[in-house]
Amino acid sequence: MTNKIYVGNISELTTDSDLFSLFSKSGQVMTAKISVGIDMKNTGHGYVTMNNDKDMEKAILKCNNSLLKGNRIRVIEAHFIDKNRDYLSKQNRFRTYRRF
Repeated sequence: MTNKIYVGNISELTTDSDLFSLFSKSGQVMTAKISVGIDMKNTGHGYVTMNNDKDMEKAILKCNNSLLKGNRIRVIEAHFIDKNRDYLSKQNRFRTYRRF
């Protein structure tokens, strides 16, 4: 199981390295990625993967509601769909349907 954290309300000025440095104060960070839209602009949320459960829980408690580049970020454990990349392909969630 991955130790993935959802981070919401991210400022447009925030970078992946800003997320990485903030969460590395709480433990070992494996990845820190801000989601971007089709226009390659920050969508206001991202994901951080921590090394273990203990670091994940510590990061959630420490970083939730903290200021990052002028915004109060929301930090929670990622939803199981976000944790499992293969879930979307296994469930055919983006199947196209033909109209008759």
